[in-house]
Amino acid sequence: MAVVGLDMGNFSSYIGVARAGGVEIVANEYSDRLTPTYVTFEKSTRAVGQASKAMEISNAKNTICNFKRLLGRRFQDFFVQQEKKLNVYSILEGNGGSVNIEVDYLAERKRFTPEQIAGIMFSKLKHITNTESSTKPVDCVIGVPCYYTDAERRAMLNAAHIAGWNCLRLLNETTAVALCYGIYKGDLPEQTEKPRLVAFVDIGYTALQASIVAFNKGKLKMIATAFDPSLGGRDFDRVIMDSMHGDFKKRYKIDAYSTDKAKLKLRGECEKAKTLMSSNVQPIPISLECFIDEKDVSGKISRADFEELSKPLLERIRNTLANLLKEA
Repeated sequence: MAVVGLDMGNFSSYIGVARAGGVEIVANEYSDRLTPTYVTFEKSTRAVGQASKAMEISNAKNTICNFKRLLGRRFQDFFVQQEKKLNVYSILEGNGGSVNIEVDYLAERKRFTPEQIAGIMFSKLKHITNTESSTKPVDCVIGVPCYYTDAERRAMLNAAHIAGWNCLRLLNETTAVALCYGIYKGDLPEQTEKPRLVAFVDIGYTALQASIVAFNKGKLKMIATAFDPSLGGRDFDRVIMDSMHGDFKKRYKIDAYSTDKAKLKLRGECEKAKTLMSSNVQPIPISLECFIDEKDVSGKISRADFEELSKPLLERIRNTLANLLKEA
């Protein structure tokens, strides 16, 4: 029976299967190989993936994202308190200092653990896999951040078990990236020769991981790893958001952070602007209709301004890479 590779990220999830001499990323019901890591609770049903992401604004308090950051942590943990500030859903303290997520579901307030929410997401990935495959695989390998503690790893295993997966191994994401590179390289040095050193830098939605790996044919060795678990793509989104927040406050006399809906709308537009800046040097317009008090607002940001505002974040990346080279 085939073994499935699962990558449940903070923002999006992927399913990989070995096929035709390579690894194929499985498409979901929308023919998309990326499935948003979102879970939404409604009056009598749940939505997961794309359907959940679509309700991020209309049902913000019951749409759960970034829950991977909560796995295996105590309520008073720094990362949990950080997520409590950054997300609009209710993150509460449970029994014994654990973490609970409270939502409206089945006509009452219900609490779920992060493991249960992750289990729902893993169930969705299992459904996508079973729909695409006739063999109905249950064995899997799951990628986890290289900085995960033992408690976080156990929580990830528990979440997979809830969904009926048999996790054969948790694989550090730095190792998974190296394997993905090495498996397709036919020109690697022989094992008796000097290895090829390759650096990998992975800036995810919420965290930065970097590694240096030595490659020979049929062999890899992790030389060094470095990470910043609180620096990711969303921090660059926040830079644009803060800029627009100040601009709108000055020109329109409105507070873009005054409501959850306004904040989420602004975040969505800033995410789009960040993506467009990667291939455009002209200022990128940011427009929101009926934003607050039925006001239409607009602004713009250039790549030069964005880079200037992002200097503190870029410095943190440089420091992480300097630590990587120092360790190597």
